[in-house]
Amino acid sequence: MLEHHVNNPANEPEVNFFVRNVKLAWHFFKQEYQHTHQRLLRWTQAVLLLFIVTLSQSSESIQGYLNNNLQGLLGADAVISQRQALTTKQQSDVAELTDKVVVTQQVQTTLTHKGLWQQAKLKAVDDHYPLQGELLTSPSLFEKTAPEDEKQGFLGQSKKGQSKKGQSKRGQSQQSKAQQTFSGPKPGEIWPDARLFASLSLNIGDFIQVGEQHFLVSRVLHHEPDRLMEGHSVDMRAMINAVDMSRLQFPADLIHYRYLIAANTGQINKLLQWQQQHLPAAQLHHKQGAHPLALFWQRTENFIGLASIILFFMAAIAIDQLAQVHMKKDQYFSAICMSLGVTKSTGIQVSIFKWFMGLLCLLPVVLLLSTAFHWLIIHYLSETFIDLRWQWYFWPTLKSISFVVAVFAVFHAPVWFSLYSSTVARLFNGNSKGASHWLGKICSLLVLLVVAITYSDNGLLTLMMVTAIAITIALMIFMSWGVLTLGEKWTKHISGLVPFTLYMMKQRLVSKSTQIMGVGLCAFLLLFTLMLLKDLGVTMTAYQRQHDGNVMVSQASQGQIEYINQWAEEQGVNIRQAKPYMYAKLIEINGRSLAEFSQKPSDSLATFNKPIRLHWNETLPENNEVDQGQYWNVKGQQTGNEQGKKNQQDNSQDWQQVSVEQEVMTDLGLALGDQLTFYIGQQSVTFNISASHVFKPGAGSITFWVQMPDTAVAHIQASHYFMASLELESQQWSLLPDLWQKFPTLRMVSLKEMTERFDSILAMITKVISGFSLMIVLLATVVILASISALEGKEKKKNSIIMSFGFSKTTCLQLNVIEWLVTALITAAGAIAGTYIAGLLIYQSQFSLPYQPDFIWLLAALSAILLLVAALGVYASRRNLQSSVRQLMAEG
Repeated sequence: MLEHHVNNPANEPEVNFFVRNVKLAWHFFKQEYQHTHQRLLRWTQAVLLLFIVTLSQSSESIQGYLNNNLQGLLGADAVISQRQALTTKQQSDVAELTDKVVVTQQVQTTLTHKGLWQQAKLKAVDDHYPLQGELLTSPSLFEKTAPEDEKQGFLGQSKKGQSKKGQSKRGQSQQSKAQQTFSGPKPGEIWPDARLFASLSLNIGDFIQVGEQHFLVSRVLHHEPDRLMEGHSVDMRAMINAVDMSRLQFPADLIHYRYLIAANTGQINKLLQWQQQHLPAAQLHHKQGAHPLALFWQRTENFIGLASIILFFMAAIAIDQLAQVHMKKDQYFSAICMSLGVTKSTGIQVSIFKWFMGLLCLLPVVLLLSTAFHWLIIHYLSETFIDLRWQWYFWPTLKSISFVVAVFAVFHAPVWFSLYSSTVARLFNGNSKGASHWLGKICSLLVLLVVAITYSDNGLLTLMMVTAIAITIALMIFMSWGVLTLGEKWTKHISGLVPFTLYMMKQRLVSKSTQIMGVGLCAFLLLFTLMLLKDLGVTMTAYQRQHDGNVMVSQASQGQIEYINQWAEEQGVNIRQAKPYMYAKLIEINGRSLAEFSQKPSDSLATFNKPIRLHWNETLPENNEVDQGQYWNVKGQQTGNEQGKKNQQDNSQDWQQVSVEQEVMTDLGLALGDQLTFYIGQQSVTFNISASHVFKPGAGSITFWVQMPDTAVAHIQASHYFMASLELESQQWSLLPDLWQKFPTLRMVSLKEMTERFDSILAMITKVISGFSLMIVLLATVVILASISALEGKEKKKNSIIMSFGFSKTTCLQLNVIEWLVTALITAAGAIAGTYIAGLLIYQSQFSLPYQPDFIWLLAALSAILLLVAALGVYASRRNLQSSVRQLMAEG
């Protein structure tokens, strides 16, 4: 039959030749379809395809949602947002460029009612609001949103809490019953949102106190058409009339102004040009632009994509193991074809067609499962992104599949290269070494490099991840070679099953170390992610409790901090630290705008798109250390001589210099000597980067990304603020309501609330990691099975020899168990050591804290890994014992 397939007259048309090769490949594919190596290859490809296709579908859904969200919740055609009001001249310019402008004012404040208090965003609107969209309110709450038995904690937060899903459904139910309102509150009235209404136990007709002023609760606020600029903030909200904002007499620098503008495309383009020239520090969003969360979601995609290096690495190991089997079978088949007079290219084409057929048969299952997973993800995200709808996208799916297929082709290239570079004699011998062996390693590294470059938006994060993986790989190789070599050497004069097992493992050192590396890396990744999340919250909370107290003041004005100092001295409250800052908006780097200078999204870029806290100091803070460059007073401080004092004095005269956090330097690609232009108050100030600093543990955790000399303060006209940390005793918490009534704009949060927020973020990350870990577990299982499949022939030979000397299958099984226990022991030890080293790297780099893992938990994880890996290995190897001696010898 094979001869019928391969015989081809020289003058046969090329099309028929192609069709005949496809038929031959189909015949070959059907014969191998149920073989173990083909099944494992399909599993590997399916897991990676499922992950990438589901990710692309979910990403497309989110991007589509954000675009629709931009159109529906901007509340205008364009919005100018900044911390200062426009001048009369600027308002006149905007009025000439646009059709209509509506102004809103917003301030973060604390509302009180009958001894309860709650921080909220207070928004003031005029009689022309809303400009576009629907303002929805109601004369009652419709349904109780918080049970009466939920006592109010710090800041009025519910201790019991409710699920996001319940809040989401309740919010949609209330919104459907709300009424469209065509103007804002009347003077003297306030409209709290539903959560604030319940948090303060309000009723229609009650009065809310803001500072010294009282406001009548007349309606419940359900929907504002211009909420887009808030992103997905969880802050509670309330609305008042613009007339009342002037009565409250908030400091002007605490009020955030938004100008809602009606304009066509041409007017928006003119407005953009005007804003770049006259309001460089302002944010301008418009319906033809990007959603404020688009950059955040792109960073999320990049992080998940970067993490997928792990999956690609696992797939590379599995495919490399399986390639040994594929290479032998394809070489043998190609040799037979060539012996019948067929050209070498026919064997290569048949191998490629057979490989492609395997992918085609896999696609329907992958598409079906990815559709189901995509629906589940959209259902989960709909609790955060209201009105997010499931939709299937054709072109993103096609692009994702094409990319992964190309990756698989690169991984499989050594098999095809071996067919091209071998003769008939070498093909019959099943040569799998040589250039094709190293080509596989190079191809794998090439793919991983491409994935890292494609998704990397944070050089430091990428370096840390790659370094942690590289250290773990090196550690696994060293441990496997060291344990097997030394174990075999020390036990070679001892009889027994254990020495014999070590001897046999030593003879297969390269293949066993590859197996250990693959399984061990999977165990390391699982262990590290779970341990990091488990320890991080406890470590950060303990450090903050020790150095920062239990209350953090994130924003206090000069007058407020002076009163707090006096109040703390009178009440016996311990102020741990207090540091000044001013708000500054980075507008240029080396004369180029921020968007032009840095194209890749990052946390630093996202933060610098908004005003940051610019700190000034005379000496290097205790919780910082200089990483590179010259801090303005370090030289004089360290020398202590007259020359040093002279240098210190000279440096202090150069006030236009800053020190930048090292991580920011890495993220944005900054270097010493670069120029940063900040918009501070109403002026632009250019600084030179003279140093970079990093966080140093042992003092408070309040630190700043950008710092300048204290001499710079005299040259910059801007409002000053303070961050501070306090330590309150249990009986002193009752003093806080009076403090908030006196200063409603004081921003203060308890350590407990910060911990709860941190824990909620960790909980969300844990869910993502859990889903990601499932993929790792699946690929880890495939790696184990693939390594067993690749060594199956050698295992059968070993068993046949042992059984031919009169030993039973039980002895072979015992040897197998010992071998997998040794493998699991090296794997678990390497995973734990890698976890500890990576923990030290991450904690020191990101938090400058010592990593102190829970060793009892680590030992429990060690035992679990030992049992699981050994059990899976022994179970998967059972086929090697299911034959008689004669069959084993024949198969061997």
